Amino acid sequence: MKRFFAALAFLALVACAAQPDDATEPRLVVADIDPASYATAVQPVVERKCGSLDCHGHTARGLRVYGQNGLRLTNSAGRTPGEGATTPEEARATYQSILALQPEKTNAFAAKSPRTAEDAYDLTFLAKPLQLERHRPGRSLAKGEPAEQCITSWLVGTTDAAICTSAVKAPAPSP
Repeated sequence: MKRFFAALAFLALVACAAQPDDATEPRLVVADIDPASYATAVQPVVERKCGSLDCHGHTARGLRVYGQNGLRLTNSAGRTPGEGATTPEEARATYQSILALQPEKTNAFAAKSPRTAEDAYDLTFLAKPLQLERHRPGRSLAKGEPAEQCITSWLVGTTDAAICTSAVKAPAPSP
């Protein structure tokens, strides 16, 4: 009797181990939300708002922000936080981290035409700092402020470089 149940369990396991249908496989992020404007206009804003070592400048975070004042990629120049400018590789690593935060949702968002700010607010990348979803340190962006306008304009495909520049130059908020 034990052999019968063992054989039955084996058959059930084999039947359930069939190759999954490609349509049900999770897709890698194929979104191409303007990497060039991200690197030149948006990265400095994301770094300033989220990239400190005690925030997203840590490898344990789902969203990792690389840059001059936080998490650094391994480099031959020996750059540590606070030393040297953010490298193109660090900007690219942050960009990829943003896209990979919610791959399926990001792909669906990127495929929309047109993309809207309301659609962008559904992405964790904006929902958490806007406190639309729980964010451990609380609100770090407010709707309408230059940093939020910069990030949202990039996500919807209309990057406003002037707003991004003003967000980087704005005085730091008081604690």
